[in-house]
Amino acid sequence: RMRGFKGYVSVLSDVNRSRSAPGGKGLSGVVNASLGFYTVWVAHLGRRYGIIQALSRKKRPARTRTIARATRLHEPAVRVWCEAARSLGLIEGTADGYRLPMEHRALLADREDLRFLGGQFSYLALRSLDFEAFDAFFRTGALGSSGTRHLREASEEATRWDHTSFLKFLLPRVPGFARRLRAGARVLDVGCGTGGWVLRMARTFPKSSFVGIDPDRAAIRIAAGRTQRSGGRIRFRVGNGGDPLSEPAFDLAYLGEVLYGVEEKEVLLRNVRASLAPDGVLVLAEGLVASPRRTRDPGAQLVAAMELDFALQRARFFEKSELGALLRKAGFHRVEFHDAGGGLWFVVARVGEQRADQKGGAPRGTRAATDRKKVTPSGGTAGPCACSRRPSGPSASRTSSIRSSASSC
Repeated sequence: RMRGFKGYVSVLSDVNRSRSAPGGKGLSGVVNASLGFYTVWVAHLGRRYGIIQALSRKKRPARTRTIARATRLHEPAVRVWCEAARSLGLIEGTADGYRLPMEHRALLADREDLRFLGGQFSYLALRSLDFEAFDAFFRTGALGSSGTRHLREASEEATRWDHTSFLKFLLPRVPGFARRLRAGARVLDVGCGTGGWVLRMARTFPKSSFVGIDPDRAAIRIAAGRTQRSGGRIRFRVGNGGDPLSEPAFDLAYLGEVLYGVEEKEVLLRNVRASLAPDGVLVLAEGLVASPRRTRDPGAQLVAAMELDFALQRARFFEKSELGALLRKAGFHRVEFHDAGGGLWFVVARVGEQRADQKGGAPRGTRAATDRKKVTPSGGTAGPCACSRRPSGPSASRTSSIRSSASSC
């Protein structure tokens, strides 16, 4: 999935490259592409085994024996990794050992920094483990579960950037949004996966309450296990596709890179709209693609190339005009697009047609009991979630023409 590859190209540009572009002709183009491949995997392995995190905590260079003790790893393996990372420019080597440059600490180690990109490298590496599924796809068109075995973990890694961007990029651009969350709002996360977005928002906005829904039972178990001392303010539930979501109306619904994988997109959006209060707001995080023929932007080129990955997920990216038309058709108004960079956009859409007041948000008006609508799911989803990605476990149900999802938003 796209999952917020905002600065992937910019990080690779910090790594030593031949002068020609990765797509250039001849040996230099092959070298650049190969260096990119190893940069992805070296960064992922460094994060997976805690080497990058250990180096980020060191104020001085550290020798491989010291790093191995701190991470409880095999020292020869650490030594090989450090030399590979040094050759790619991810870390620096000195006479006293290895160090992570300050400018790379935010990029590779600090998950709550807006510049953090470590999860994007891990996403690419983990997704590549499922690419053996291309054999059946190309030969017969079959798309089995082998194409999404690592999708949950990959998605969880990459969406951390989305959560940070929601807080530090989107909220300052939507007047009154943060104020409403600070005062106490009812929030629905559709396709919550293992609960990363809900838990992050709940820490930031302790007066708001959150409901996360997802058809993946394993993901919901993980999410529920991460909920401690919430006092009922955070709830996760599995939807079976046929039961309505018996909840009062929500002030905000969030779909974090979920809609692109939905088979019946308009049905999902209408169900989400029915779950919102009259002055409710929908926020989508979606990768939007522009034809690489119309732009030389490396981010757009990367997104277009990732369509091959998306084929294994029975999905594709939206174009901006397509998504806007879909939201309006589903009954949303005042659709706003906020470009987070690298192909990822936050899309804000409102239930009411009236203009927002000076404090932000549409006039709340009177909430009659009849306005507190329930979500009526259309099948195979958690509440209104109608994702079409393949189930990640045997418990993810399939009903009607809408398939369950293994979202990890």
